Amino acid sequence: MKKIITFLFSVTLLMSCVNMYAQNPFCEILGSPAASNTLKPTAKTMRYDAQKSYRSAHLGEGCNFKFLLESPFGIGWHSDEGIQITVDGVDYGIVTLPWGGGGYAEEIRKLPSGDVQCKWLGVFYYTYHCFEIYNSLDSMIFKSDKYLPDELFLIYQNECIECLPLTDFEGVYIAEEHQVNLNWIAPESTDLQGFDIFRNDEFIEHLPPSTVSFSDNTEELESGNYKYCVIPVYPIECDLDEECFEIKINVGIINYKDNITIYPNPATNLINISGDSVSKVKMYNNLGQLILIQHNTNEINVSELTNGIYILSIETSTGNTTQKKITINH
Repeated sequence: MKKIITFLFSVTLLMSCVNMYAQNPFCEILGSPAASNTLKPTAKTMRYDAQKSYRSAHLGEGCNFKFLLESPFGIGWHSDEGIQITVDGVDYGIVTLPWGGGGYAEEIRKLPSGDVQCKWLGVFYYTYHCFEIYNSLDSMIFKSDKYLPDELFLIYQNECIECLPLTDFEGVYIAEEHQVNLNWIAPESTDLQGFDIFRNDEFIEHLPPSTVSFSDNTEELESGNYKYCVIPVYPIECDLDEECFEIKINVGIINYKDNITIYPNPATNLINISGDSVSKVKMYNNLGQLILIQHNTNEINVSELTNGIYILSIETSTGNTTQKKITINH
């Protein structure tokens, strides 16, 4: 009877393991778990060369790396085990399969251009750990096997150009000051080399990547239509939509005779707007950066703003826009 019970228990355990490994994405067991702890990958492995302390891979290009992680026995990896990633010596964290988190996980990491290095942390046993690493072209660049070295196991020269557009682009033309102010939020791309400014398709200035605003004096310009464009610059030509601001300049002619008055000036806590009906008010600082928008109001609270000179762009209910300079002095 005891032998029958033992046999049934062994069969149940074996069937459980068979079912588990049947769902295993890329590791399979040889024989029964009781007979062998040797695992082998179902795809061709990249064998570790004992003559080298790392493996070099130069496949494809891109920013996103995909990690397929597996615990063959379905329980995850210990907290001190995982893949530590650095790019040109900068730490980009650890990829791991949390203990108790299940037998399989996928993780995407965005890595910049540079020398990507992967190190294994903890003790590696192929019977407990499996993983594959893919580049953004979905080409496998590494697959773990039982010969994985203890530390540095992969060096990959990543060539990634990430073209991202600028956002929150705003432009304002202050006719009384003969000035165009542009501002934006710079894209979070490590490959950004700066911004080129164009006026009517004519290059006028290159700005560093940290720049978020630009001002141009229009006093010397002739009457006509002008289009200002800000173009992010990358090492390659990127297909990005242009961010442009268009104005019309009439030299010696005031386009709009407004009846708007702002007071007090200097202001301390409140700015009052009187005259034409106001539909929208935008406030810009002296760098041309938009800091406030309000609708359908004739009173602006500036008690939280720092002292300095600001520009109010006031749009009336008839669609006309005028600009007023205001000084805040608490």
